Amino acid sequence: SQVARTPTATAVEFEGQSLTYQDLNTRANQLAHYLRGLGIGPGALVGILMDRSHDVVVGILGVLQAGGAYVPLDPAYPTERLAFMAADSGAKVLLTQDSLIESLPPHQAQVLCVDTNWDTIAQGPGHPPVSETTAEHVAVVIYTSGSTGRPKGVALCHRTMTNLIEWQARVQNTRSDSTTLQFASLSFDVSFQEIFSTLATGGRLLMVPESTRTDFLQLLDVIEQQGVQRLFLPFIALQQLANSAEEHGRVLPQLQEVITAGEQLKISESITRFMDHRSDGVLVNQYGPSESHVVSSYELRGSPAGWPTLPPIGRPIDSTQLYVLDARMEPVPIGALGELYIGGTGLARGYLNRPEMTADKFVPHPFSADPGARLYKTGDQARYRQDGNLEFLGRRDHQVKL
Repeated sequence: SQVARTPTATAVEFEGQSLTYQDLNTRANQLAHYLRGLGIGPGALVGILMDRSHDVVVGILGVLQAGGAYVPLDPAYPTERLAFMAADSGAKVLLTQDSLIESLPPHQAQVLCVDTNWDTIAQGPGHPPVSETTAEHVAVVIYTSGSTGRPKGVALCHRTMTNLIEWQARVQNTRSDSTTLQFASLSFDVSFQEIFSTLATGGRLLMVPESTRTDFLQLLDVIEQQGVQRLFLPFIALQQLANSAEEHGRVLPQLQEVITAGEQLKISESITRFMDHRSDGVLVNQYGPSESHVVSSYELRGSPAGWPTLPPIGRPIDSTQLYVLDARMEPVPIGALGELYIGGTGLARGYLNRPEMTADKFVPHPFSADPGARLYKTGDQARYRQDGNLEFLGRRDHQVKL
């Protein structure tokens, strides 16, 4: 739909080269037809192991247009972890680039280099294949960090991801044609939100090399020179960016919306000064485990001097329910500590090839008339405030995040 509305607008830009919405759509559809010829359709998983470039977005869209689901494989991961993910997912095809061929982990998938094979791929039709995909088919499998044991593949379906993107498009604080920096690793679920909340609303997705992404002075230069208006960052990266901006006297007045998730947000002195330079800007604190992606949001506006040091995680997004329950799965009173449970459209299908763990974490919904409804046990402690916002209060277990 967005391609039809803005075919000549820039969709993706990387190192001075850009693809319009029509270009991106055509390339993704050509790849989708090629993948169909390799047997990729609804339910089939495709690994994507690529360095940051246009190819990543073309690859993701191509897999989804073919009806398959993509499995992000970060080239920076240890070979053993990549080999485990490739084997555990059972990916039929592995999309990669010629420069990464020699570093591929052991696998059973058919390898397709999108760069060196593009002349062949481009012979396919530029229109999408006939879709056989439903809202319940898997769209993406994200592997958890493995902090509680062996990494688990979280299977997220189209309905879950569409609900998130539609909500993000409805509440975004920047113009639909604004520029969003694609910062997150493809293996981090926020990358889906960055990419699709931009492309579904007509924005420009700006991608940067890995060397720029991890150098905060270079990142400041890119944000300033490219007029980036929206940025998704985990707290620790936001802290580093604020420190670097302060050290080098950078203000970035055009940056209007900063969205943070993945770890607890703390409003430090440097973040306060960083956000104080944008009177109509907003800092958004979002929460959601890999098993559901984002499920709650809280906006911080006005003078940062009045913001709480530890902001709440806010209220549920559309079609999502958040419950704070005791050990008997009974609701606790407002202000009381309990475990946070998630219900609604946002839940993943479960863990790939792990039925027992899925049954343990995704439990029957005790407050729903739908016999198939489930709740996800997050293991996170929380409480509801009097104003209806949720506070995150740490883990129930003793995980240590590095």
